[in-house]
Formats: sequence, C-alpha cells, structure tokens
Amino acid sequence: MSLNRTEYKYLISTDDMEIIQQKLDDVLVVDSLASEDGCYPIITEYFETPDRQCYWEKQRSLASRRKIRVRIYGTEEGKIPPTGFIEIKHKHFGFGAKRRLFLPVKEAIEFADGQYGLLYDQNRNWTRTEDMMVQELQNLITKHGYEPAIQLRYDRKALMTPDGQLRITFDTNLRCRSNLLTLEADDSRFEDYIIPPDTVVLEVKSIGPVPYWFRCFGAEFKLVRRGFSKFCTAMEQVDPVLRSQKGLNQQIVA
Repeated sequence: MSLNRTEYKYLISTDDMEIIQQKLDDVLVVDSLASEDGCYPIITEYFETPDRQCYWEKQRSLASRRKIRVRIYGTEEGKIPPTGFIEIKHKHFGFGAKRRLFLPVKEAIEFADGQYGLLYDQNRNWTRTEDMMVQELQNLITKHGYEPAIQLRYDRKALMTPDGQLRITFDTNLRCRSNLLTLEADDSRFEDYIIPPDTVVLEVKSIGPVPYWFRCFGAEFKLVRRGFSKFCTAMEQVDPVLRSQKGLNQQIVA
C-alpha cells in the first residue's frame, strides 16, 4: 500500500477514447492481470452508513475518509478466472490508498451478502497487515454501521507503463442498481446508467508525480481534469435514502 498514489479523472467520448488509445500504444502495455486486449468487467458493491456518511464526507471534501467495497473482476472465459477482493479505499489529504484482502469469489460474494464472520475463521493465516485490515473492517461495520448500499458494473480497459508506475484505465457502460442482488462475475443485471453510454471515464493513477510526457499528452488532447465519483454519482441516481435527504423527486429519470 502506498499513500503516494495520485489519481486524475477525465470524462471523454467513446470516439476520443479510440483515438487516445491508439496514441498510447507506443508507450503503454496491457495490464498484466487483464485479458489479452486489456479488457475485463468489474462488479462492485459499495458499503455506506444509514445516514450516508461516505457520500457527505466526499461532498464536503473531508481530508481523511474511507469506503468499503467488494469487487469481482473478470469472467469465466477471460485470461484469468474471476477474482474477488474486499477493499478499503482511503483518501488522505489528497493522496489515495487501497487496502485489499483477496478472497475466493464465492467468499467475497458471501461477505457482500452479510456473512462478515467468515473473515474470523481460525483456519485463516492472515498476515499482520491483513489482520489489521480485518480489524478495520470490523470497526467500520460494527461501530460505524457500514452496510451494503449500492452495486455498480462497468467494463474496463487497463493499460500501464512497463515499470508499473503509471496506470491508465478506460471505463465504459457504467451502470448501477440499489436493489441489492447476490453478486455474480460479469453480472449484467443492471439497467440504470450512471452517465450517458457514449461517455467514458478515463482515469490516470500514478505512484508519485504524473510523468511529463503525459502532461504534454493531456494538453494535446485538451483533457480537463474533473472531480468525478462513480459511487457518489450512482447514489445520486438511485439511492432512495440519499434522494430523500436531498429532497429530490423519487422518480428516476433514465
């Protein structure tokens, strides 16, 4: 885990995505954990508190804030089999960190369904770092009331520099649902688009400063950095608790 991880997000069109990807072919390689073309689906379940603390901390730009999410990567037909993680995403004074527990997909799905006790199985040989994360999860769930709130699905193409210091991803077909279903790898049971289907989220993740060549690249394509949260945008779209707090009409506009 590194707290020296910076993230930049941009909203671009699908047409621009194709042009940008072609331009990046000379300097980036396909993510080693992705399929041969660098593409894979991501299914995510985000946790929230009953009063929607995570959402409001983000909106108020709280310097230090955390989110829990369960993620299922990949497909049965992909280069690697589906993979499950429990993650705590921690924002700390402008820098981001991800603490991650790997679990078999079946167990990640069970955790998402509320079977939190599986983390305390005495047969598990957690490392000291993993055990600290288990205790952190327990604290957030039992003392702060974190619970499943919303589920997302999108398709990602992941590229990276050969040294792994810079990672660039393109996320398409962003959809969500507030009616929580048991997660599945490559789950397609999502109907509500978070953003228009012809819009792509381009994310740049760097360990340390973003390379100068990418800054020049961004200027060439007039990329404008944006504060964009998939989680917050999805919550605003479909979460009845948040919409009630904000005084929004309960009718969802597609």
